[in-house]
Amino acid sequence: MPTASARSDRLNMRVSPEALSTIREAAAAQQQDVSSFVLGAAMEHAREVLLRDRILQLTPRELDQVDAALDAEPQAVPELAALIAAVGRDATRRGAKDLAAH
Repeated sequence: MPTASARSDRLNMRVSPEALSTIREAAAAQQQDVSSFVLGAAMEHAREVLLRDRILQLTPRELDQVDAALDAEPQAVPELAALIAAVGRDATRRGAKDLAAH
């Protein structure tokens, strides 16, 4: 977090009394002052937005492909089905051994 001397810009906002009360209560629960709490929450959300924006930039063609894939009938992947079945059998065997041990 920047030191006080490194801070030069100011952010002001108007909020309803109810919103301020909620923010104060949450800040106190986190043992923070309101400014630190609001800045931390805003920075966290800003980073998430920017990350999503940078990672999930699809062209219109790519977006059409995603929509088509989501609209298509689901198809079983034989290798995945076999793996799930094998894991299930293994878990069942382990469970039976655990029961026999007790």
